[in-house]
Amino acid sequence: MIADIKLRDKLLASRDSLFSGEESLELLKVLISEFPSISTAFILDWVPEQAEDIYWVLIDTSRIAIIEVPRSIKSAIESPLVEMQSVDDYSNRRLSKSMRRKLLAALELIG
Repeated sequence: MIADIKLRDKLLASRDSLFSGEESLELLKVLISEFPSISTAFILDWVPEQAEDIYWVLIDTSRIAIIEVPRSIKSAIESPLVEMQSVDDYSNRRLSKSMRRKLLAALELIG
């Protein structure tokens, strides 16, 4: 129970950080550009690669955006890559128990 409350608090803090631009200003710009009416979203996962950062962002109760944000100024000229995945497809991946809990908590918060 306490773990669930901490997870929810962490997700809410992450959402606030995302929408304030603290998390990644470039990611926020992509979210606003691709989803103009977005008012809330939750980062489910983040993988820092050499040339870009890859984010899995819960957009609503049925969609997850996979967003590749270039890291360098040179590659920033290229448009960030945005792919969509259904929540069902995402949850059918081999997710760890903690990632499943995070997804369920984020769905509860966004729903």
